[in-house]
Amino acid sequence: MCTICSLTIEFAVEHPLSLAVAVATRQAIDTGLLPESNTSQDDMARSRHDAVVLLTTMQQRLEQVLSTSRLMALPNFYVLMIESRTWGYFQPTLGGFDVKANPSAPRLEPDESGIRDNVVVMSQAGAAEIITGRLPFGSAMTEGLAIVDAPGSAESVIRSAFIASYPVGTFSTLVCTEVA
Repeated sequence: MCTICSLTIEFAVEHPLSLAVAVATRQAIDTGLLPESNTSQDDMARSRHDAVVLLTTMQQRLEQVLSTSRLMALPNFYVLMIESRTWGYFQPTLGGFDVKANPSAPRLEPDESGIRDNVVVMSQAGAAEIITGRLPFGSAMTEGLAIVDAPGSAESVIRSAFIASYPVGTFSTLVCTEVA
């Protein structure tokens, strides 16, 4: 599985686009695009557990769908589940995502060299619909339920990987992968 950062590191970092995703999530629930969450906001432990399950499922799907060469072309990136503030860190390797990565807190603003980290900000409510195939990743982005915040070409590479893994329409849980 990817490195689920909230289990070992408390970043205490809030992404500036979290509020926009939260507002879009509330609107999507109000309009019926997303179901109402049955988890109490007071139950942070349950919310974190749910976020870990979502991150793990996403990681597995990306590994299953993407060829080794396409996986290796991905830059390192973080995924933030806004409801529980749970961070996952995805570092591609030849065998999938590195489960032993020990990332620093994400750099959301460019440093003196202009470097910042790649982050996918999403709601757990949206992610729950994405992983089942009921909400394509592209639609989640259009609705503001998921935002890829990455500099330069990294944004399109990450976005493309998620769109390929969670396409429009239903998808099979049986996936053919590249034979090397």
